[in-house]
Amino acid sequence: MTEQPTQIELEGRKNALLRLFDRLVPLVDGLSNTIGFTALMQLALVAWIFVWMVHFKEFSLPVSLVTCLIMLLPILVLMYFRSGLKELKQLVDTVVTTILGAKNELQDRVLDLRSAERKKAGLMKSAKNIFQLGSLVGEARELMGSYVHVGSMVNPLLLLLGFLSIMYIVPLFLVSALMALLEFWPF
Repeated sequence: MTEQPTQIELEGRKNALLRLFDRLVPLVDGLSNTIGFTALMQLALVAWIFVWMVHFKEFSLPVSLVTCLIMLLPILVLMYFRSGLKELKQLVDTVVTTILGAKNELQDRVLDLRSAERKKAGLMKSAKNIFQLGSLVGEARELMGSYVHVGSMVNPLLLLLGFLSIMYIVPLFLVSALMALLEFWPF
């Protein structure tokens, strides 16, 4: 049998978790901004390659589009990571909102049950309760969606893809610089 933690232990755990989130949020924010900047730079380099292919070397438009769309795949991986990090920052607020909503709803129900007045629930009261329950379920679904999105980022294959997507800027920059050098350097 496991012992139930005391109120003091629960409060200590909650404070430790809040301190952890306070230290984690600036790190997550900085990483999210870095990933966003890297994706933006990669997008600019892909746009340059597209312009070089179409305008300077007169490749056909379908070939240029397909080539550049393939080159955009690592940027999509980076944007997936960035959206997951943004959701991780908002996870604390979502949890607090959901917990407070559930706590208030349960307190209202307990007070209704404790009161000796047993009124018949009318159609309007029932509809109102259904909408309240629906909003609570919507908040829980939002929380679970964030949890699943953030949890999937810990997948080793996705982490490897994220690392390779960040490192993708190096060959992309080298190819773009070589194209610019070949185009504008007088030979």
